[in-house]
Amino acid sequence: MNKLIACLAVLLLPGCIEFEKQTLVFRHYPETDTLVIWQHYEGIHGEDNEHGLSKKEREQLHSVVNGQRTFFFGNWITEYNAEDTGKFIAEEEARLKKGFASKPEADEVRQMLAFARMVRKSVIIKNGPFYLNQQKCLSATQHVTLNNVGKITRDINALFHMAILQGNRIFDVFGGFEEGDPNIELLEKSAHAKMEYLTLKGQQLQFRWPMTAEHFHRGMREKSTAKGVELARKGGVTIQQKDNLLIITAGKLKTADTFVSIKLPDVAFQPNANGTVSKRYGLAKDFNPAKARAKFLKDSDARYLKK
Repeated sequence: MNKLIACLAVLLLPGCIEFEKQTLVFRHYPETDTLVIWQHYEGIHGEDNEHGLSKKEREQLHSVVNGQRTFFFGNWITEYNAEDTGKFIAEEEARLKKGFASKPEADEVRQMLAFARMVRKSVIIKNGPFYLNQQKCLSATQHVTLNNVGKITRDINALFHMAILQGNRIFDVFGGFEEGDPNIELLEKSAHAKMEYLTLKGQQLQFRWPMTAEHFHRGMREKSTAKGVELARKGGVTIQQKDNLLIITAGKLKTADTFVSIKLPDVAFQPNANGTVSKRYGLAKDFNPAKARAKFLKDSDARYLKK
């Protein structure tokens, strides 16, 4: 993986904590360039041992409780980890001090560093309590605040442009591209045109990606892909192919907030983390996640909404 992709992976690292279901509610405040996210994880568990957590899983859990770390639909999508972001920044700063053979390479590293630093200073994560939901499954919540969201979105699009024009194929969606594939030409044209792949307008988050109808339908013939798309659609995310674009949309332009709830595929809860969590961190009694979410959003309005 080249360094440009490593930079983009600051926000796109595979997760490691297992949970059965995740609900994500976000509210965007354009006037203050802030996005707040209420995260709700249900059915938290380990997969290594039936009757308890492994040492690695206990360490992972501890890093979440004590660090700046949040997940977006578990191993299925992405994770943000401030510690890994810090390591990336340190490594790239060290490379920059050693010098580069060409100015373009040095400029690229500076651009990646600026992006990573912006992300690290802009993301604030506050962990809520652990508790048992109505099904007696271990659950937890998080409050995530993303400042400078407009600049971060623009920087992500700029990094996509750079990666595509460098010929990096790590962004293949629904299977790999072969030589001469029309999707490659579509991608390159979009990068030259400085297309906005990721946008956040009002309360609508949208990702658009150049893709032919043939490529989309070929991917949908894969059972795992079709299953994932169906789960996303049931959870409140629209996925369509139109005008040589894959379009993934969450939320509407004019609404109070955006709500996405997905039961993760092929994940079965087992109560093997309950004992460790109860002993080490405690379990909140009579915790009401709906009330906690309403309070978080009300407090966010008071802080970020300009009337």
